[in-house]
Amino acid sequence: MQSNTAAVTTDDLLEAVADQRRRELLEHLHGNHVEVIGVDQLADELYARPDGASAFASDREGVAVRLQHVHLPKLADIGALAFDPRSGTVRYCRDERVGKLLSFVADELE
Repeated sequence: MQSNTAAVTTDDLLEAVADQRRRELLEHLHGNHVEVIGVDQLADELYARPDGASAFASDREGVAVRLQHVHLPKLADIGALAFDPRSGTVRYCRDERVGKLLSFVADELE
């Protein structure tokens, strides 16, 4: 699984969670207590949120492509999750700094 937590700076964390879709992805994994999930299932869940207020609400196939090629690698680089593109699996890593940053953004900025 792809993950590189060595020397992750505050700037790296801020850049990673600056994107609304990545925040939504992390909040989804955290809020649903997901530990390991397939990319296809994750794309389905993000695309078809019951409240209809997903930042991923475009087309289902596009969601999966953007997850695999943009969002999951970026979040793996900061250690928020581990992503294995060969098996198409994601393992959520509960990172305290990422959690605090997400809470701050949700409580203070949104």
